[in-house]
Amino acid sequence: MTRTERLLSLLQILRSKRNPVTAAALANEFAVSERTIYRDIQTLIAQGATIAGQGGVGYVLRGEYFLPPLAFDKNEAAAVMLGLRFVLRRGDAALIAAAQSARGKLAAVTPHRFSASDELAAPLLVGPEHSDRVQILEFVRDALFRERKLAIEYVDAAGSESRRTIWPLAIGWFDECEILAAWCEMRGAFRHFRIDGLRQVHIIDERPSVARHELLSRYRKIERGIEL
Repeated sequence: MTRTERLLSLLQILRSKRNPVTAAALANEFAVSERTIYRDIQTLIAQGATIAGQGGVGYVLRGEYFLPPLAFDKNEAAAVMLGLRFVLRRGDAALIAAAQSARGKLAAVTPHRFSASDELAAPLLVGPEHSDRVQILEFVRDALFRERKLAIEYVDAAGSESRRTIWPLAIGWFDECEILAAWCEMRGAFRHFRIDGLRQVHIIDERPSVARHELLSRYRKIERGIEL
């Protein structure tokens, strides 16, 4: 194990522990001397890690500290790349841009695990998108994050058209489509809408009378078989 790998692994251990970990325990974990652990701790502190404690008492990591991608093993890197590829295929413009930026940051540090061109590094791929409703999806996400009502024109699977005011709750990505879960004012009940069935979407500058987290809790009690 190189010193860089040991430093990253040391951060991982401290991050996973709530109680202080002694230098002796850490030295035993890495098969090095306690003096080496003392030097490693000082190096991490100098690089910005907030580590409290002292030799003989133990160390604990305080607050958040970014772990560079070198800390990912091959399976962790594959999982992250699969998630990024899914967003690149099925996300709206804002999510795609965010995924590209995140992948670029990861690849800059560990190109052999996160290169955009090297699919052999993480050979888990995502099929092509099935929906061309990217702009609609972006409107829906905006309403979700701002907790606003949506006025929609919707065409269901039978071809019936309707106009409704809904309170968006969550979006679920399924094999063939994206599904919006929402409270429908017209029906007075929870309903599901395919994103590709939304013909028109308009954000109403009005919050639902029930907070989204409360409404989502009610939804989950009713729709236990659906994970959105």
